Amino acid sequence: MQLTREKAGKYLLIRAEGRLDASWADYFLEELRESVRQGEHHMVIDAADLVFLSSAGIRSLLILHKELRAVAGGFSLVNAYGIVRETLTCSGFAQWLAADMPEDMGVSGVTMEDGTQASPGIEIHVLHAQGSLDLKPVTAWTPWHPVDRDTCRLVRCDQNGFGLGIGCAARDFDQARDHLGEFVAVAGHVVHQPPGDRARPDYMLAERDFVPTLFCAQALFASGTMSHLVRFEPGEEEPVWELSRLMDRVLALTGNKPAGFVIMGEIEGMVGVSLTRSPGAITAQQEIRFPEIRDWLTFCGERAFAHEQGLITGVIAPTSRVPSSLSLSPLPSRPDLACHAHGAVFPYQPLPNGIIELGTSAEKWLNGPPPRAVMHLVDDNRPAIGLGETGLIRGALWCSPLANPEVLS
Repeated sequence: MQLTREKAGKYLLIRAEGRLDASWADYFLEELRESVRQGEHHMVIDAADLVFLSSAGIRSLLILHKELRAVAGGFSLVNAYGIVRETLTCSGFAQWLAADMPEDMGVSGVTMEDGTQASPGIEIHVLHAQGSLDLKPVTAWTPWHPVDRDTCRLVRCDQNGFGLGIGCAARDFDQARDHLGEFVAVAGHVVHQPPGDRARPDYMLAERDFVPTLFCAQALFASGTMSHLVRFEPGEEEPVWELSRLMDRVLALTGNKPAGFVIMGEIEGMVGVSLTRSPGAITAQQEIRFPEIRDWLTFCGERAFAHEQGLITGVIAPTSRVPSSLSLSPLPSRPDLACHAHGAVFPYQPLPNGIIELGTSAEKWLNGPPPRAVMHLVDDNRPAIGLGETGLIRGALWCSPLANPEVLS
């Protein structure tokens, strides 16, 4: 079998030549799955030169159909003749057959909601022009000092917000002391990494009247409305979107103000650290420096989780405008930017194109395969051996300026 591809507006035109049978069904499916991964969710299969279709081929088409429907896409077959058309019709899949090419096949171009042409690799949607976020920080722990148990807080993970920090599902410090670890919270759903070398990330979903509550030693929680949605994909100028480059986009959209953001996207490489011991166990008698700090943290050691999916939450600000109450640190490779971000890792799941809703998308991911890791993201700019910063291939970014950047804990 031979497959050729041609981009035609929002459609990917695929010309299939040969036999779609048991020998070629897996190849056909994997090739088209890779196109889905690259963001092609609307396909037209030209079957003019497809001479045979077996049940194995139909199975591949059915799997493709289900996966495209999951991301609000689809496919159709045109120019299907003879045994191919007969097999589809008799098997009950005549709905996949189309009489001709889609009328809008030649329409192309990515534009912003206001009609302005977007830059290559970027699609920007204005969600709420006056959208903003209220930020509530928790600052009971300053690395690497003992946790101030009196300023820890119980935080309700509301469905109209997001957050990140160090915490766990507990009611008081005594319950939480040995279990404080990194977490990501989005739209009422929480992914938490318990401390420990082999601990698996856990998660809690907002269900009916249940809303997760975390006991936090350190946290940034934002609630409100997102002002913009940015869809990004690889291009000649940006084959990989490093986190700092996406943050430049956030600040450009929010008027260079401190802002909150959530990203869902395919990972090129994630760089971060995770706690292996709870900071609740630090005592006033301890002095944690290098190399002792290696007993408390684990560093990824390589650009990790390539081609998995990342759910990243964070707060960004120009270094000159960082509120004193917020735990934002300048990026070593970009000292003009200060950021605090956590990332949760999931097995790959494609995102629909265009405008998508944050809460619905996060809920879908968390109802799928379980998360693999949660990390505090870092910028490793060590000469020669540094891993750089977290990079993404394609995905969606929601952002909004902070309405109260001067907030005090």
